[in-house]
Amino acid sequence: MANGPLYKDLPTSALAHSLASDKRDVLGGDAGLCLDNGEVAAVSSKTVVEELYRALERGDVDAVPRLLNPDVDWWFHGPRAHQHLVLMRLLTGGGGGLPFTIRSLDAFGATVLAEGTDATGALYWVHAWTVGPGGRVTEVREYCNTTLVVTRLGGGGGAGAGAGADVAAAAAEKAKAPCSQSQSEQVWQSRLPDQARRNLPGLVLAI
Repeated sequence: MANGPLYKDLPTSALAHSLASDKRDVLGGDAGLCLDNGEVAAVSSKTVVEELYRALERGDVDAVPRLLNPDVDWWFHGPRAHQHLVLMRLLTGGGGGLPFTIRSLDAFGATVLAEGTDATGALYWVHAWTVGPGGRVTEVREYCNTTLVVTRLGGGGGAGAGAGADVAAAAAEKAKAPCSQSQSEQVWQSRLPDQARRNLPGLVLAI
């Protein structure tokens, strides 16, 4: 997201114990969050992202850095006018609270997918977060006014740690291509956009 670390390390004990108490199972998405005393608290990738959104919403400049890797990788697809106005600004300490409402949050191993809109419904977002084994976000892919289909490679085995590769193809065209269950499996797709009224570009994310 930037050249060099953006954040300094901060104490994590209180946050880790809070997350551990809210632990839930998510398809093998448990991560270990390191405590100050060297112990590891088991938390889920979904729990980490939920806590991150809560911290962003309340403008908690102390909690946000604890949930992100210092060199977190950020990727954007959508209208250029919105590229640095929302998530990038929030993650780098711009503040101002969340300008959108999260409508759904789903986890597939280390990958967590959040879907939401702004207050008017004119802007639509999908955030694809990758949570590392240390309980911190290592990568986020931001899709603005873009529909998304997520597939799992290798016949639905273990979830990959990386965010995978994006393929520039509309979801309808992807569905026409012959592909066996052993090659890929569709696990998620955008639900909010009204395809009958919107002509949004589509991407496929492989995890």
